[in-house]
Amino acid sequence: MTNPSPLWPRPSEAVRELIRKGAEIAQSLPPEWLERLNESLFSSPEDTLLLEDPVLLAACRRANRAELLHWANANLQRPGEPVQPYVSSDMVDTARELARRGMSELLMNSARAAQNAAWELWMKMAFSLTRDPQLLEEFLDVSSRSISAFIDSNMRVMTEIILEEKNAHAHDEHVDKRSLVSRLLDGRDMDTEQFGRRLGYSLVQKHQACLVWSESPNAEIHRLEEMARALASLTGSVAPLVVFAGPATLWVWSSAVKPLDLNQLHHVGRQFPGIRAALGSPGTGLNGFRRSHLEALTAQRVMGRLAGAPPVASIDQVRMVSLMTQDARASRQFILSTLGRMAAEPAVLLHSLHAFLANGCNITQTAEVLGTHRNTLLRRLERAQDLLPIKLADHRIQIAAALELVIWSTPVEDPEP
Repeated sequence: MTNPSPLWPRPSEAVRELIRKGAEIAQSLPPEWLERLNESLFSSPEDTLLLEDPVLLAACRRANRAELLHWANANLQRPGEPVQPYVSSDMVDTARELARRGMSELLMNSARAAQNAAWELWMKMAFSLTRDPQLLEEFLDVSSRSISAFIDSNMRVMTEIILEEKNAHAHDEHVDKRSLVSRLLDGRDMDTEQFGRRLGYSLVQKHQACLVWSESPNAEIHRLEEMARALASLTGSVAPLVVFAGPATLWVWSSAVKPLDLNQLHHVGRQFPGIRAALGSPGTGLNGFRRSHLEALTAQRVMGRLAGAPPVASIDQVRMVSLMTQDARASRQFILSTLGRMAAEPAVLLHSLHAFLANGCNITQTAEVLGTHRNTLLRRLERAQDLLPIKLADHRIQIAAALELVIWSTPVEDPEP
């Protein structure tokens, strides 16, 4: 137990008990608390940059959760006493990555926003614990000091990490692939032949860009690399350019010798659970190199925004869904008028009809892709037509679009075989 000091007086026993009760509530991680803390990540316009990187966003959410648990556990054991700083591996990785990108202020902003959100939640909870004015005053005074001191101490540690990263980067004379590629993506005129030699990758060919990432804290880089090479092989490439772009993110370019097969694309996705990938469209030369990468980034942002997005998707799949989800009300109306009662059916029926339309209404091919018996598929299609408010044969395009929208927008389990 720490000794009381003039700078940190020991709270009264009544307030210590109230803090302990509050810490028990916080330790249980109420869903509304986590939701409010996650919302705090977007309290300023600059913070929306996090939306563009699902890996950083997931790390920040985990960091919020870990900080809350650490503070709650400390106050459960020693209510009202100083809490030691806590910096998780997610926080360290995020700090270093943002420092490399010149976006360190984003981390400080999100920390302060999380502090404000935590204080709002804690203060609201305080009034459910006691109505005694004197106890409330002391409780809020101690809590405010504790939360502020804890966040300040964390930020001091993080600031040291950021400065170390900046100094290391400033004195590092070695130019890595990421630095070279970042210069290419800036849009300046480059000697493509010289840069190609340094990267070991031809920049004058036809490219297919891809982003491979994982939002899991235990992501293994070698698995991301394996998926990157598997995806590259689908384009006919044997020597893709693979760049480490973040803690669990790869930028990939491969020579687009042949067009992608969507069924093969989804097959690769199933081979690497927990890993996601977004692909741009093929493009030639340096402009194609840049454009395909920007398209992959766009696809990644949409995939991160929509709860039911598949683990692997191309920009061609994303464009339509992105447009259709910009007006939520219109999207819902389109789904209801096109799918009717079928929109509320189990995922297996939605996926079966979607696969049937995606495979050119070929029963045999669809059954093979789904790993489903032909008769089973036929029964599902009959059931679908009974539920649809319009005739499938006359409205295939509209129904396929509505199904795509439902599948991407709704968290669903993998369809049954």
